[in-house]
Parts: sequence; C-alpha cells; structure tokens
Amino acid sequence: MSRSRALALSCLALLAAPALAEVRFVPVPMYGAGTIKILAEYARTTTGPRKVDVTRVPEGVSGLSIAATHDQVYIGPSTSTKYPLLNITPSTPGLIVLNAEPGLVADEVSMEAGKAPSNSGWELPLLSPETAFHADSTAFVQNLTKTSDGTSNLSLFNLSGLAATCRYQVLRPNNTVLAERTDIAVPAVGAVRFDDVLATAAVGAGYVGAVTCDQAFYALGAFPHSDRTRIRTYYPTTAFPTAGTATTLVDRRGLFLNVVPGNSFLRVPVPLQTVPSGNGPRYKSLTIDFDARTANPEGFTVIRNLVGFLRNGGRRFKKTLYFGNFDRLDAIGGPKMILDVGTPYIQTTIKRLLDPSGPTKNLHFHIELNADQKLMVYQIFNANNAALFNVQSSLFNDDLNAVGADVPILEFGLPGVADQAYFPPYGWRFLNLKVVGRK
Repeated sequence: MSRSRALALSCLALLAAPALAEVRFVPVPMYGAGTIKILAEYARTTTGPRKVDVTRVPEGVSGLSIAATHDQVYIGPSTSTKYPLLNITPSTPGLIVLNAEPGLVADEVSMEAGKAPSNSGWELPLLSPETAFHADSTAFVQNLTKTSDGTSNLSLFNLSGLAATCRYQVLRPNNTVLAERTDIAVPAVGAVRFDDVLATAAVGAGYVGAVTCDQAFYALGAFPHSDRTRIRTYYPTTAFPTAGTATTLVDRRGLFLNVVPGNSFLRVPVPLQTVPSGNGPRYKSLTIDFDARTANPEGFTVIRNLVGFLRNGGRRFKKTLYFGNFDRLDAIGGPKMILDVGTPYIQTTIKRLLDPSGPTKNLHFHIELNADQKLMVYQIFNANNAALFNVQSSLFNDDLNAVGADVPILEFGLPGVADQAYFPPYGWRFLNLKVVGRK
C-alpha cells in the first residue's frame, strides 16, 4: 500500500472515530492584513479532560502531511471550569482540525478581528463530515459583495481524507450565472481560495457563490479589509436564498417604557409561531425598530442595560442570548456602546466609542437578525438620521424559532442594580416598537 493511500485511510479512520474522541473542522477564510483571534469553547463534566490536538492547515496544502500541536484548554473570562476555552488562532487562513481527548465536546468558535473599539466578531463553523455539505451537493454562499475599495473572496474546504474536485458558479441576485470555474483541485483535508470571483461583477451586493465538490466539503466567503470593523464573513445555505414573507409580530406605538425607580424593566414577548411540541418553524429574519430618548445617569452608575433579546433554554443561565446592548460612560478610553453577541463563555463583545450623555438625545434603533445569512446588523441613528453606532457581526444564535411555548423576548432596562455593576438606564424613555418577521 502506498504511503499516500495509507495516510488517506488513516485520516478517514480518524474522522470515523468514536464521538468521545471528538474530531472537528474549523474553516478559516482570508480576512486581510490585521489581527484576528480565534477561540473555541469546549464543554466537559469534570476538570480532567483538557488536551486537544490542533492541526493548522494552510491553504493549498493537504492536512495529511501537517503535524498537530498538543494544546490545552484554559479557564476563560467567565471563570467556568465546565466550559473552558482554547486559542486556535492560525498564522494563515486555511483549515483547522481539532481532535479532543475523551470528555471534551466543542460547542462553538468565535473569531474576533481587531481590538475594541474597532473590532468585529464572527462565528466560524464547527464541522464534522456529517454536518458539512455532502459530496455532489451544492452550498450557496450568500451576499458576496463588491465595493469601490474591496471585494469578497470565496474559499473551498475539503473535509475528506481524499483529494476533491470542485466547481463554483457566481450567481447574480436574480439567480442567473455571472461566472464559473470547474475542475478545481482541493487537497485532502485542505482548502483553496479565489480572490477574483467577482472580477466581472458590478459594484453591489447579493451575489451568490454556488459550490459543488465530489467529497465532503464546506465553503465560506469573506470581505477582507485593514479596517477590522468592515470585514465580513459570508455563510452558505442549502438553497438559493429568498427573503420570505413578512409578518408584523409586534407594533407598540408611542411610549412603552419610562425607566424610573420601581418601573425600570419591561419584557416584550415576540410571538413567533409555536407548535404543540418541539420547535416551532424557523424564521428567516427578524427586524426590530424602536425609538429612545436618553437621559444622564442618576448618581453612581457603571454599566447601563439598554436592551436584550433572549429565549429560555441555553448553556448559560439557562438562556439563549441573541444580543445584549449596554453602555459604559466611564470606560477606559472614553464612553462606549457595547454589544454582546451571545457567546456565553467566550464572551465576544463589540465596542464603539459613543457618548449618549449630555442633553436629551432622540435615537432610533434598527436591528436586523438574518438567520439564513447568520448576520446581525445593529444600528443606532440620531434625529438627523446619522448613524452613531453601525455594527455588522455574526448572528451566533441563529435559531429564530419558538421552543415549545417559549418564544424569544425583548427586555428593556433592568429590574434593579445587578452585581453592583449593571444599572437600569434611569430617565430613558422607549417608544414605537415594531418587530417584523419573515419565514
């Protein structure tokens, strides 16, 4: 038997290893010059398991010939011993293979680009051959974009122990073919990237990369930029994307919360469709709009809870957090608006310099949660419609659906002071809430 064939069979045997000898793949697209940090979160029932073999495979190379490093999980900022973290940041884009010892189960991977207050946060898929795209299926990478100063790339990842042959088509937003490439060789347990997929495209967004391979595979797009607030990750779906049918779920006009002592908190259920048992239908997207009139803090204040969106059931505090929005006026480096993107133990947060104190400001919040694109757009505008806060990040928790009778809930303010650090936004007034869903 040839050495290459033996290596391929060895890799295939590894991929079929028992679940407790957990092998996972993390595809890493190219984000351009600048810092990135990639953290994996693991779960364990005891503090014994801690070892993970990490193979970082550069683009254009087979992972069968790359030696693994022997790394160890550590306790993250949450201080939880049951949910440790692992820094898997590579020196180049490509494919990362994680082989954990029995008792460690990977939960999610977060990539943070840049440093606050000029950072962004994106989820990277945590894959097995079973959760990847099967051979001869098609992955539709959504919303590839071309601007006056940049363009999306497209990366193909082969999760198999055998070399793959792939092809892609670039589809216009109307689902007609713009460009295509065939007979693409992708190394076993490897990746290739194309920076010119939109070379013939006009400036715009909504292009789709349709990728097919003859082995188990995955595909991602990215928008590289030296300004780390502008990078993007583009994810695949199993069909050409459609917007869905819009339904108004919440429409509360006028004042719905005046934050004062004794009345500083309001929960607004978002009535997604439920079913008698199990999960309700998944919504493609939710759009949340509301107005706010600001006020200065009343006395000592550290962090003010503005709004959050969550659902009962999850890994931390028995909840799933879609987002949480806070401000901190005394932050080092200046007042900051903070967005928690819902990674319970990695605790990825996005921060921007923004001071809502001083004379009363009339603000408009516009939030888009797109489950198909795994995208969150979070914007805050002033009365002149100028964007004061404009963030795009992954929608880490993209299950926009009810679970049994539990529907997602918007929470405004806070019932009282928590942990001597989190305060209601006393004096703020929230108005004109509207939530529209598409499914």
